[in-house]
Amino acid sequence: MEEKLITLVVLPYSKAHIFKVLLEGKGIDCELEYVNLIQGDTTATVRFKILEKDIQKAVHELELFLGTKTETEPESKADLPKQILVPIDFSEASLKAAKTAVDIAAHVKSEVLFMHSFINPIIHSIPYSDIYAFDSSALFKIEHAEENANKDFKKFIKKLNKEVGEEVWNSIQTDYIIKSGYAEEDILAYARKNHPRLIVVGSGGDNYPQGIVGSVTADIMYNANVPVLVIPKDTPDKKVTEINNVMYATNFDEKDFVAIDKLLNLLEPFDIKLTCAHVGEPRRNSWDLARLEGMKELLQKKYEKKNFTCMLLEGNEVLETIESYIKNAGIDMLSLTTHKRNMIARLFNPSFARKMVFHSNTPLLVFHA
Repeated sequence: MEEKLITLVVLPYSKAHIFKVLLEGKGIDCELEYVNLIQGDTTATVRFKILEKDIQKAVHELELFLGTKTETEPESKADLPKQILVPIDFSEASLKAAKTAVDIAAHVKSEVLFMHSFINPIIHSIPYSDIYAFDSSALFKIEHAEENANKDFKKFIKKLNKEVGEEVWNSIQTDYIIKSGYAEEDILAYARKNHPRLIVVGSGGDNYPQGIVGSVTADIMYNANVPVLVIPKDTPDKKVTEINNVMYATNFDEKDFVAIDKLLNLLEPFDIKLTCAHVGEPRRNSWDLARLEGMKELLQKKYEKKNFTCMLLEGNEVLETIESYIKNAGIDMLSLTTHKRNMIARLFNPSFARKMVFHSNTPLLVFHA
């Protein structure tokens, strides 16, 4: 009986041929099938097919190729493409994030890599004993997991193409990776291996209560080694050129200056006003004001042509104070760093999230100190 071929992954043309050589060197036979996700698209995308018997070995090699959790040293950044990584799950939240990523890429001359991970029961299964009750519907799911993922991906990209417009779409280079796996693991592994300049991810999708960041988004946000831009589902539609008022929440850590430097480099093509704000209790105002003044002097000296404001926001409740300022000042984007674990934990704690408005419709740019 002829062995069945299984699609392992869909890769960009450039990566596919490198991976083919790698697999063949390990004694794993594979076939390449060229596909275009959008009719008329000149971007070559390759469907990787292997024999079912080789699947465990091939999955291991794929994880090494795209990046692994145990890998700590990225390739030389000078050799890496200027890439924006966009995880997608076909929800409205991920569509909004994808539109933002394409808009950014068109201005900063980056390519966009869309990645979708789907669970394939052939690979991601649990061992079962003789008392395990086999689900007959699982066979159908196994046979159609990859096929359905590719169909949904094609519809998603076609819709994205239509919404951003042909001119913008054709101005950027796009690549695609569709593979079986777990989304948060695959995204974090790829980021460690390839070090994209930015990850753009949606939050507040249909599978999560409004105002609560999904577990995948939160995992990426906390653990990625590159900046992460979180785009909430309810964010008003804006072009990136309309994001003019950016707030950075500071706690007077020396690492804030590193984060602000990354922030300004990332937003270099855009005309922004940056407000560095600290929430302080009234009894400590004099010391906080002195530190803000020192921060402002250092920033203005280093970035002479940038528009800076440093201010103290008086309040005992950090989140409520920030929320109020964002509303009143018309802040387009909030930014902070992940070393402020307590702030982030509180920011996305469901008990606070139900009361909050700003993080449900204001993009959040997270840096990692």
